[in-house]
Amino acid sequence: MIEESQTTLQDKIFKRYSNLTSNLKKFRKKINEPLKQSFRINSLKGDKEEILLNLKDYDDSIKPTNWYDNGYITKLDNLGSSIEHFTGQIYIQELTSMMPALAIPDIGEYRKIIDSCAAPGSKTTQIAEIMQNRGNIIANDNKHSRLKALRGNLDRLGITNTTVTLRDFRSYPNTEADVFFVDAPCSSEGTIRKKNTIKKNLKEKDYERFSNIQKKILDRTCEMAQKGNQILYSTCTFAPEENEKVIDHILRKHSIRLKKIDIKNLKVGKGISKWNGETFDKEVQKCVRIWPHHNDTDGFFLARIEKC
Repeated sequence: MIEESQTTLQDKIFKRYSNLTSNLKKFRKKINEPLKQSFRINSLKGDKEEILLNLKDYDDSIKPTNWYDNGYITKLDNLGSSIEHFTGQIYIQELTSMMPALAIPDIGEYRKIIDSCAAPGSKTTQIAEIMQNRGNIIANDNKHSRLKALRGNLDRLGITNTTVTLRDFRSYPNTEADVFFVDAPCSSEGTIRKKNTIKKNLKEKDYERFSNIQKKILDRTCEMAQKGNQILYSTCTFAPEENEKVIDHILRKHSIRLKKIDIKNLKVGKGISKWNGETFDKEVQKCVRIWPHHNDTDGFFLARIEKC
């Protein structure tokens, strides 16, 4: 049974975003359901079929996603105790967290990538695995306390093409790259299906506070990027203040354009162009909203940006 305080939070989220989603009944139902455990196979540490076979010896509930070859869900709640986890053959990761790496076509063909807000390394290690440890990744985070987990995951998964840096990305020194990933700090409302993951007393000023941070990180990224470079912006929140409003800001300020995102078999919603009396550039409709009832996941937001 869901606790009363959690129910209140879910009701608040439902009320705030009820006019943004097309299926209110499914949205309400899904945000009140626990999130399934998910993981991905790390091909750097072994053959996928062999790893799956070993896992299924004690977990016959494993099912693949239909939009990512290495993504799986399971009913097992102690996957972190498995030998496959300890040896880096699998990585426990939310399904939505696997999407940014798939939003840039042929990401494995790029030579230099910067992950601006990388810890604990879910996306970094996924990208490195897709790249098969070729090329070079810079994994940055602004909190020293989070770098231990990042470095630990890099070691456990056998990642050898990644350099770790500690810096607030809003003041990151000029560095060339082909692709920039900005999984920005946010209010995390999209993780509502996981107990105690978001603040129960979020206020309107909190959305604006996060929005200001996100704008500055993306401003710095757009300044660093060169013509043709790709930038993938993502958050795990429903809030337009932290999503479309941020993208609208950089569209007005920088020489960029938005690219369509097409992840095969993944159901998505469009970005919204109006919120709370504000109108955004129509280009933001190329952004992608992942609602929990679309693919039985967290809530998520993706924007693919190209520097002009």
